[in-house]
Amino acid sequence: MCSKGFKGEIGRYVYAPGTVPYVFYVELTVEAFTAVGVLEKLSESFAERNIPILRFTVVDSGGVPIIIAIADVKGGDRVADEVAKALKQTPFARSVWYVPPIINGAAVDMCLFPLLYLGDRAVVFSKPVYEGFIREGWRVFGTAFPIMLYIVGFGSGRLASQTLRIMAGDERYAYEKLGEAIFTSLGFGRLEIVRVDDRQKEAVVRVYDNFECEIFKGAGEIRSGLVRGFIAGWLAERWGIEKPEDILAREEKCIAKGNTFCEFRVSIEKR
Repeated sequence: MCSKGFKGEIGRYVYAPGTVPYVFYVELTVEAFTAVGVLEKLSESFAERNIPILRFTVVDSGGVPIIIAIADVKGGDRVADEVAKALKQTPFARSVWYVPPIINGAAVDMCLFPLLYLGDRAVVFSKPVYEGFIREGWRVFGTAFPIMLYIVGFGSGRLASQTLRIMAGDERYAYEKLGEAIFTSLGFGRLEIVRVDDRQKEAVVRVYDNFECEIFKGAGEIRSGLVRGFIAGWLAERWGIEKPEDILAREEKCIAKGNTFCEFRVSIEKR
């Protein structure tokens, strides 16, 4: 895991009352990926006009680099036109356009769609969305709900494992480290693979700050369904197991129960 973690906003938006945030887009040529000083030249177009950049993102759009810069342009469209013209004159710039604020103080990038992660479409759920989904499921379906979540997570974990195999090949270390990194980067929690025995088909996996169980801190009992199923499906695919009933995934520790992490013990179901 990362030795020095930090929180960070992932969205390409700005909500800052008192600002006039314009969203600028700069499509660059492929050569810009390996060129030196490109970002410095682009930022000069704003700095020379005393315009602060509020958010700056570099996006790979199918092999084409696109810069998304949200800047506080107090002069409105007239000044935004000047900035766009200056950006167009920078090296490697192919096309430039901008979108004015939705309202004063608020701008959201709506041009980048759909979102992609590892080449596949991705959807972001904020905490109010996933908390409402999970809490309401528990309220309506009770203890049957985590069973449904487990089955859903199992299928998702199997597909994710297939992607990992393509990326890592047969290299076990790469497979595990990529799994930890991707799980964490998607915001599910900080994953630590404590032990995997492929011969005995047994594993111990920990998740710190599990998004699913964090909702229920203080409940005094284990609460993971989706994440538990995801881990089970990930390992089932690795071990050549197809059905969720043929693998046993137990959550032995849980932050909802007061532990410092969620710990899962996965093994083959013995009948």
